[in-house]
Amino acid sequence: MKKQIHILLKKWGYKITNISKREKELQDLVQSFEISNDQNNLMINSASYLFEIKKHFPELVLEIHKEGVLASFKDLKLYVESPEEFFIFKEVFIEKDYNLLSNENFVVFDIGMNIGISSLFFSLKKNVTKIYSFEPVLTTYNQALYNFELNKTNSCKIETFNYGLGGSTRIEKVLYNSQAKGNCGIRLEQSLVIERSNAKEIEIEIKRISEIIPKLLAKHPEQKIVLKIDCEGAEYELLKNLNDMNLFVDIDIMLIEWHDKGAKILEDILAGNNFSIISKFLTPITGMIYAFKNN
Repeated sequence: MKKQIHILLKKWGYKITNISKREKELQDLVQSFEISNDQNNLMINSASYLFEIKKHFPELVLEIHKEGVLASFKDLKLYVESPEEFFIFKEVFIEKDYNLLSNENFVVFDIGMNIGISSLFFSLKKNVTKIYSFEPVLTTYNQALYNFELNKTNSCKIETFNYGLGGSTRIEKVLYNSQAKGNCGIRLEQSLVIERSNAKEIEIEIKRISEIIPKLLAKHPEQKIVLKIDCEGAEYELLKNLNDMNLFVDIDIMLIEWHDKGAKILEDILAGNNFSIISKFLTPITGMIYAFKNN
């Protein structure tokens, strides 16, 4: 009967739409930003993330910029090119994956800087005095530099390095997709987003962490040290090298996103180095570990 009614209404010139309340809200939100040229359907494909971001930052303004959009909020500007980058924006600024609260001063090592969202989040904290940020993919690194240039007041704390950190020094081949920069790493096809059919193979530079961070740690003998690690599979070799070289003695807090191999390997290394651990699964192949050095 319903089908016959729809046929009659169409015959009489009426347009039938079947749209949920949620879909209507997302459509209205996208239209409210008044973006006339939505490149690669960035706004439409990011609508669910934008809905959450707008709820927390009602002052959010978006405008077409270069190959993506410029997001302005809370005295910050972020140049974003993909829905994944809005997802990371939501993770960091709304879900607050790295919202470390303390009265003590910290130096942060952002291992897996991506386009700079986490580094900028840390830069807003008055008790974070310095941020060392590492990103091996050149195009991603340059987008981060551009974001720091847009936020000079806060980004003066950030020192950047165009290489990744790992358990050995080498040139590594990885798969790169500009719409999934956060999934670029040694995981290759283990990523659920990147595969050879939608990505290109590039070479990146990796340096052994135990050859890099001791020199930087020596500059901050009296401050607490935080390692934020989101490096798409390299976290296992990173922690092994830190353990082998006895460098955990200089590290106070670890904020780690793990991939593919589970949490236990990392948990065992951290527990063996006198850390208390909060560990949670995000998906069957990813999770977060928050580890704090015991006094």
